[in-house]
Amino acid sequence: MPVSGEVYRHIGRSAAGAVSIVTAFDGASDRVVGLTVSSFVTLSFDPPLVMFAIQHDASCYPALTTSEAFGVSLLTVHQTEIARRFATKGVDKNANTRFDRGQVLRVPLIADALVQVECRTHEIFASGDHAIVVGLVEAARPREGEPLLYFARKFGSFVPLPES
Repeated sequence: MPVSGEVYRHIGRSAAGAVSIVTAFDGASDRVVGLTVSSFVTLSFDPPLVMFAIQHDASCYPALTTSEAFGVSLLTVHQTEIARRFATKGVDKNANTRFDRGQVLRVPLIADALVQVECRTHEIFASGDHAIVVGLVEAARPREGEPLLYFARKFGSFVPLPES
């Protein structure tokens, strides 16, 4: 028997993760669409694959699951407001957001992000109420900075433990 919804939500709140924004161009309007995710992970080194999960009812689901390419921007601690905006339904996510264009795939990327990743859509798997989108990494630009993290429904930063 599966765990209860309450227990499952507790599991999700207990998994700390880096905050990323996945973006693409909507093929119908050529407008940037995207969402905040904490499910972005590296999947394979050879070939270089990454993945993220997206709910079927997300407003950007059609664009992100039909696009040939997408961008992933891992955010810094200074980009909390952008993370909140892209996590909120019904707001103009592009308002007050600066974008860069990827150098290889020309995908939209959040300006000044800690890491910017350009991906070609590789595979999409339906799983429960989400789809798992796998991308082949074509380019990436890391920068120095502190990552934005998400834990227990709050944004925060990394505090390293003293070395022993």
